[in-house]
Amino acid sequence: MSGIADRWRALGSPRARRLLLLVLFLAFVVRVGWVAYAGVHPQFATDPSAYLLQGETLARGEGYVNPLVDIANAEHRARHEPLEPASPASFYPPGYPAFVGAVVWVVWHTPIPDHAVIRTVGVLQAVLGTISVLLTYLIARTAFGTRVGLLAAALVAFYPNLVATTATLQLETVFVFLTLLTVFVLLPVATGDHPSRARLVAGGLLTGAVALVRPTIGLVIVALLVTLLIARVPAATLLRSVGVVVALMIVALVPWTVRNEVRLHAFVPVSTGIGPTLCVSRNSEATGKLDTGIMYRKCQPHRHFASPAALDVATSNYGIRRAVDWVIHHPFSELHMWGTRTRLAFRDDTSGLTDIREHMTHFWTDVATFVSNAASFVVLAGAAIGAIVVLRRRSRAALFVLLTAVALSTQPIILYGDPRYRVPAEPFFAMLAAAGFAWAATRIASFRYVNTDRRKAPMLAKTSAAAGKPKLTNPCGWPALHRASTATPSPRIRSA
Repeated sequence: MSGIADRWRALGSPRARRLLLLVLFLAFVVRVGWVAYAGVHPQFATDPSAYLLQGETLARGEGYVNPLVDIANAEHRARHEPLEPASPASFYPPGYPAFVGAVVWVVWHTPIPDHAVIRTVGVLQAVLGTISVLLTYLIARTAFGTRVGLLAAALVAFYPNLVATTATLQLETVFVFLTLLTVFVLLPVATGDHPSRARLVAGGLLTGAVALVRPTIGLVIVALLVTLLIARVPAATLLRSVGVVVALMIVALVPWTVRNEVRLHAFVPVSTGIGPTLCVSRNSEATGKLDTGIMYRKCQPHRHFASPAALDVATSNYGIRRAVDWVIHHPFSELHMWGTRTRLAFRDDTSGLTDIREHMTHFWTDVATFVSNAASFVVLAGAAIGAIVVLRRRSRAALFVLLTAVALSTQPIILYGDPRYRVPAEPFFAMLAAAGFAWAATRIASFRYVNTDRRKAPMLAKTSAAAGKPKLTNPCGWPALHRASTATPSPRIRSA
């Protein structure tokens, strides 16, 4: 208990800890309230509906198989037709479907009503979202100080799209939590010249586990590498730190890769969805965003395959080849598409409202859209100021936060322009924005103080002249009083 008390006291002053508790409480209440209102069943033929179907197959003990086969077999039974055999799946990384499957199993085997699966997932994600607020505070406090840490935590606590995403079966809430946890674990590696072996092992294994939710967690390792390069750490330390983390990340992925080799008879490190995802915005018809028509025409081999698993593997390999070939032969088109994908990803921030829109009136949909986008643009503007502060500050912890935000922001460039892909970077935008807002507040306060001195200076000069004291000016040309060595101290002038 004493250890827990010591860690609690280490979070800041008593006042800072009280404010942090208040922010965490409000973050949880806001998220649970939104889940109660917006926890609706996902639309069909979307990623959230696929996660739910995949989770249900796992909860039934059928393994990680293609849930569409179950749907097709239901129709076959109704028509008294032969059933299709179960087909192993790997289109989606297994992490989030496993999370959903665990919740579904608990709901099915407890008094929780079966129809409450979506809201049960939402409540658990509200808990993870609240812990994410705490992790934001811890990271920002290390990088910028307690005041910025509290402001960053408050921004994440009430960030509209992060709150809205909590009620959906999008994986972003879980991935944001795991990303913040990974950065928190790796932060001492980025800031210390001699990170402990236990820290490196924990960071590597954690990164590998998070890659089973979304492999783009590897971008955090890129941010770590660049931070250490800029800090000019010794080469031996750099190789040891990054090398151990990367090696253990790969080790953590090996069991799932072996499973794919055994079940799919192909080398699939994480998922087969990567091929069409890369290809859909790298072809002659690409618009930069997801288009299932383009994906079908340009990113899928049009021939018969023995099973859905074989089709997934062939489509992945075909899509990767097409995407690589396009980049090699059309490099300028690819560079131009970077801007298009970025614009599509950052033009709005309402991905968390996708499933609830049809249940809202037009008025409240417009209000929610405006509030979410306005908050996003304000935070992005603050983050731009915060980035300048970081570059001037030259702190390794702050630099790691900045580079992580930049690295995670490249997800739409790597994949395609979907606002969902910028969500994992939003807590780091909030940290930078908090630093920018704090800096701006300090400058404004300093400016007001200087202006107050300017207004007071003529009054002080007149008082000094009346008392027979010399009037001098400072190098900036502002009136000032300099006490002569033989003069008595002038009285303090109180402003009216």
